Amino acid sequence: MGTWSPFLVKRPGSWGLEIAMALALVLWTIPLAWVSPLIDIDIWIRDFADANRPDWFDFLLVQTNKFGQGGLLGGIALGIAGIISYRRRTVRPLLAFLALYAMAGSVLVLKDVLPRVYPHWPGPAHPPYADATQSLLFTTLEPAGAYPSGHVLNTIVWYGFLVFLLGGHLKTWQRRLIRTFPPIIVAFSTTYLGFHWFTDCPAGLFIGVIILRVIQRIRWDTIELPSWLEPEKRYL
Repeated sequence: MGTWSPFLVKRPGSWGLEIAMALALVLWTIPLAWVSPLIDIDIWIRDFADANRPDWFDFLLVQTNKFGQGGLLGGIALGIAGIISYRRRTVRPLLAFLALYAMAGSVLVLKDVLPRVYPHWPGPAHPPYADATQSLLFTTLEPAGAYPSGHVLNTIVWYGFLVFLLGGHLKTWQRRLIRTFPPIIVAFSTTYLGFHWFTDCPAGLFIGVIILRVIQRIRWDTIELPSWLEPEKRYL
């Protein structure tokens, strides 16, 4: 029936990038706990975007922001993984999908731990942020979940996973295009629309890179599976 190998695209080597992304996430998050220059940048960008967003541009950004919808991207990835699994008679692509889905979904916990409000949050904010900046950055009354940006994270993990599934059938420039442009487009649109603060977006990128590279490291084509998952032992 042929084989399926996700490692037609080079597997990650050193763990250096993952460590760098984790440190960057910590260093990026800490200044958001008080009125720091990052907070000032967030507020300036929000106010500038609100004052300079004509209707036609607003409509365009709303459409491009959909490139980061997790449900749509996850559905496409599931469909492709399912087709590969069916054609190759192996559950391995589906197992890779489930692992990625679980890891990406776990970020919801972080959103609850860091209850950051959205740029146009209508409710009360936790002082001193509201008093010092006339902004609504953190709340203790209701969960908000702006941080990190789920849309940006989705563009990293799901477009990266599509390349992971189909990499051997794509040219180098196509793989780079798929992995690079969606995060840039969605980060810009979600910030300019005021759906997220600017600083929410790099956080989504940092976490997304870590998740994707962990998935890429697992040897899905040779990992031992129980016989009930692959009774015919069609190892790849």
